[in-house]
Amino acid sequence: MHESTEVHHRVPRHLLDAHDRMQTHAALDGEAFQLWFEYEGLLLKFGLSPDVSREELQEAIESSAVVVTYEEHRLEIHAVDWPCWGRKGGLATLKRYGRGWFACLARRRWGRITAGELACVREELRRVADPAEVA
Repeated sequence: MHESTEVHHRVPRHLLDAHDRMQTHAALDGEAFQLWFEYEGLLLKFGLSPDVSREELQEAIESSAVVVTYEEHRLEIHAVDWPCWGRKGGLATLKRYGRGWFACLARRRWGRITAGELACVREELRRVADPAEVA
């Protein structure tokens, strides 16, 4: 039986996103400093110079690619990352859709409401969010 494989980047691709966020922030304010410190911290964590250009960063990412098995990639290499990624996804959902929707998702997960009830809540939230649809 053939094991599925995936490409793992030892220097993660999200460093490019961090670089772009830092570079495109226009104002020199507290947020700019925070973005800069986060970016430099990530570079140092992965053994890169804080003075690396975007092109050099892109080369470092591509040259760090290795093929690994699905199990190794998910269960060994990124095992410590799953809680962090889950939290970030949960916070993004909370910010995007609000506490009401988040609470309904939890109720659905716990089996306290049905999928149909969740769909009704979603439609109600859409209707409230876009009053133009009602008219």
